[in-house]
Amino acid sequence: MPIPFEVIGLHAIGRGVERPEHVVVAGDGRVFASDKASAVAELVDENTVRPIGQAGGEPNGIAIDRDGHFLIANWGRGVLQDLDPQTGAITAVLSEQLDGRPLRWLNFVLVDSVGALWCSVSTMAEDLMETLARGTADGFLFRIAPDRQSAHMVADGVGFPNCMALDRNEDYLYVVRTVAADVVRFPIRSETLGPPEQFGPPLGGRRPDEYGPDASRLLTEPEVGQRWGMADGCAFDAEGNLWVTLVLANRIVAISPDGTATTVIEDPDGALLQSPTSIAWGGHDRRDIYIGSIATPYVLKGRSSVAGLPLTHQR
Repeated sequence: MPIPFEVIGLHAIGRGVERPEHVVVAGDGRVFASDKASAVAELVDENTVRPIGQAGGEPNGIAIDRDGHFLIANWGRGVLQDLDPQTGAITAVLSEQLDGRPLRWLNFVLVDSVGALWCSVSTMAEDLMETLARGTADGFLFRIAPDRQSAHMVADGVGFPNCMALDRNEDYLYVVRTVAADVVRFPIRSETLGPPEQFGPPLGGRRPDEYGPDASRLLTEPEVGQRWGMADGCAFDAEGNLWVTLVLANRIVAISPDGTATTVIEDPDGALLQSPTSIAWGGHDRRDIYIGSIATPYVLKGRSSVAGLPLTHQR
């Protein structure tokens, strides 16, 4: 029988971190989050954080490469940064544009088992709210070679791509589309991608008549946000289920390999689960679960009934 989805004991850790959009757990078990006040912060305990570096902008998606360096998708600055955790030194891996396409809304970075970097840019528009209002599909994905000497586009015309994940065998790249509140997956064909296919059902309920130049005003209505959902973060558990956060609905769902979606946590009022944006697992049994947020000065930690899938390069 499948293990039921359950998360218990959620409580705040790392109080003082600023805008912890993304959380990662290193191979040695240490927990880190993106931190607007520095670059990356280690979450030492409930009330202690250790800031590392100074990235500027808004560090968004983060990853750890095979050398133990952090990679930072700097949202709004349009630069992919490398952070040396020993010295705090930050260098730019890629900045400003790729093939004439602006990187300003660089959202996420993912490291695969050979050390290549897969990145998402949510939109090419200058005005982010315009894309959210209209639902314009002008985002793209690109891949940086393991030696970081070359980068190329792998998918174009993607509707607000956000977080990404690889399955256990790296057969597919799974991409959360925020505005559509769903997930698509691209078959990985060596250094490029095949055509996308839908994975699981729509996770939100935005109506066709709720797209347009003035639609962003609807975001101020809580019941609309609950219905739209706005999918954000994702991570695989060890059973092959893809957990997805819905940032406006304060909800986390799990999409099973057969495409069925199950609600794991739902907190409409945001009393505990507030604007969730990422999921990571850790601990000796990989059942400690960490939930990042763009709206809280801490990360939530709890216990999951299902273990998480380790990052590809840490297995």
